[in-house]
Amino acid sequence: MIPKYISLKNKLNNDILENKYPIGSKLPTEVELAKEYKVSRSTVRQALDLLVEQGIIDKHWGSGNTVIAKSDNSKSKTVMVLLPNNKDAVFTDVFSDISSMLMKNGFEVEFHSTQNSYQLERQYLQLLMNDIYAGLIIMMARSNFPSTNVDLLQLQCKRQLPIVFIGTAPSAIYNPVIISTDNYGRGYQMARHLINRGHKKLGGIFVNDNYSSIQAFSGFTDAIRDANLEIIDNSYHFCNYHDPQGVNSRTNAGINRFLKYAYDTVSAVYVDDSNITGDGTFPIFTSSLTPSKSLGKECANAIIEIKKNGNSKSVTIPFKAN
Repeated sequence: MIPKYISLKNKLNNDILENKYPIGSKLPTEVELAKEYKVSRSTVRQALDLLVEQGIIDKHWGSGNTVIAKSDNSKSKTVMVLLPNNKDAVFTDVFSDISSMLMKNGFEVEFHSTQNSYQLERQYLQLLMNDIYAGLIIMMARSNFPSTNVDLLQLQCKRQLPIVFIGTAPSAIYNPVIISTDNYGRGYQMARHLINRGHKKLGGIFVNDNYSSIQAFSGFTDAIRDANLEIIDNSYHFCNYHDPQGVNSRTNAGINRFLKYAYDTVSAVYVDDSNITGDGTFPIFTSSLTPSKSLGKECANAIIEIKKNGNSKSVTIPFKAN
């Protein structure tokens, strides 16, 4: 059920669009609005606060509420999708499934790639302030680190924007809807796969600013420990999502330097990012697992359910062997 103050906000916005309250005019007082729309003053106050946040009215103590803009709800059927990458095959599949499911249900999709950048992510989140969108599906930039944009997300939560997080959500967001894959289980299964093939000393390359990859690292090393095998500190390399020079480099040269060093000790190195390949001089092992359900479709279904029922449940999708 849509909250009363959201319904009232929408009614007032429609009245403004229909010039019942032209730009520059004053809205009725809280008491008058409460009487006209048969709601409490508290409900009126919440609705007016949303109109202020959306830049539709200007509210000054003692001088009433002045209409300063119109919003025609041009984005009211549009879901914004923010993903770190628009070229990676994994993200391409996720976006394709999100788009197909949402469009089948009458929504439009607006996609932006944040390039795993806090700054770009903020720019796109600020676009949500200019219109009333149907929802937001977001995989956080640098998801293993604290978000610098949680303030904008909290504001959208206050505005009752349906939001679905992919993988993880900032800790400051109350009761988020998160659609994720079981990356801990993926890492655990990959280590078990290598151990079952006779490897006793394992290494790995993981992405340190990606929450999913760090979860996979936890599962990978837990499987090694559970098999009573040694976890060798120096056989693990943590690189960044981007390609900086230095200790966190993911260039072929940087990866090969690590592999050359690691293979003096280990017999297999698992790489938790299919885009990291080295130059073929040293063998690497990548995941042979796939999600048992479509991550993109689950995200789209969650948005649709929130729009319909006001809430949805978080989902964790297990992996399966091909």
